[in-house]
Amino acid sequence: MKKTIRFFIKNRILVAILLLLALSSWSTVALASANAVVVQSDSVNVRIGPGLSYANMGQVKKGDKLAILDEKNKWYQVRLSGDKIGWVASWLIDNTDVSSATNKVGIVKVPNTTVFKNADAGSNVLGTIEQSQKVTIMYQEQDWTQILYNGTAGWVKSSFIQGTQETSGSSNSSNTSDNDIKKVTVTQPNTKLRIEPDQNGRVVKTAKVGKQFDYLSKDGKWYKVRDSDGSVGYVASWVVTISGTKSAVKSAATNISEATIVIDPGHGGNDSGAESKKSTYEKNFTLAYAKAIKQELEKTGARVVLTRSGDDSKSLGERARLSSKIQADAFISLHFDSSAEDNAGSGVTTYYYNKDKDGSLADDLNSQLKNLSIGNRGTAQKDLYVLHYNSQPSVLIELGYINSKSDYKYINSANYKAEVAKDVANGLKEYFK
Repeated sequence: MKKTIRFFIKNRILVAILLLLALSSWSTVALASANAVVVQSDSVNVRIGPGLSYANMGQVKKGDKLAILDEKNKWYQVRLSGDKIGWVASWLIDNTDVSSATNKVGIVKVPNTTVFKNADAGSNVLGTIEQSQKVTIMYQEQDWTQILYNGTAGWVKSSFIQGTQETSGSSNSSNTSDNDIKKVTVTQPNTKLRIEPDQNGRVVKTAKVGKQFDYLSKDGKWYKVRDSDGSVGYVASWVVTISGTKSAVKSAATNISEATIVIDPGHGGNDSGAESKKSTYEKNFTLAYAKAIKQELEKTGARVVLTRSGDDSKSLGERARLSSKIQADAFISLHFDSSAEDNAGSGVTTYYYNKDKDGSLADDLNSQLKNLSIGNRGTAQKDLYVLHYNSQPSVLIELGYINSKSDYKYINSANYKAEVAKDVANGLKEYFK
């Protein structure tokens, strides 16, 4: 009987030990896979900071699984192979496994704790950390803990870290470069300085394009500013640029998958645009072509916004301001030309307003549009409202003459529309390289 009891007790102890080991193994795996996300675009740039203005340090490819360490300004800080740390745009990542980046924070309990490159006391030493210092825990296995150390991953003995607490990456989401902002410059005509950070707030004054204010602080998507006469108020961030920061605020993406692109179908609503001899209207063609281009661009991972998605009336000012409001990386307005006399004109023309701001975009798009069935008239400078009052790189493309018999047979064909969509996408790929 006693042997039976001892055997039963030993078995219970053995089961308990195995269960503890299993739970320990599961917790290690759970921590390792927590906040895991999957790359959805064909290729995604990894940057050294949370924004397009930061240098590119490499790329990850579609299907790669990344561990999130932090979240800031809609960017994820992730751990890469080789224990490198970088930032990727959240909108290019499938975020089904995590709603927000959440990490564990530990407290160093041993003075001059050594940080090793690998989970091995014989590996290279990255440095030391002081007692009581907080560290971000990224991963734990057996006797070692991986932490974020000087922008990279390092390893310390788990016994040297005590107490963990949950910390959300969103708690650090404030833009640290805000403290470096010095000036706010108006980019849109009749910009309102308001008493409150709200579009319905009382207007303090109206500012012209080029007007500068001193930057005071930020409230959501509004900047609190002060004029030279001492008046203080708020301006919307999408109608101004800011200067004095450590890096450019509105720098272009270097990969089309990171880009935000506005496609503007010309005319709409009561404005039918030019009319063909077949009694079809320019506004319908521009919308159909815009949707085709949008569909082609979205295959690359780009974010595409249309100024109108139906037969809507949109002012020229609304179209240009949308580009500034969402800080688009490129703005393309679509039109179809018309000559004074039927069959008197033919060809595709790409217009720009400011050579420094718009020239490269016009050249890269035009180089691809030369492949179209309709002849190419090249690029040309022209003072058009949606280009003149657009703070972002912008062009207007006339995709052929709607009242030309030779051009119209292409304009009205599905094949030509598909050609245009592919050529615009290829032109933008070149532009963002």
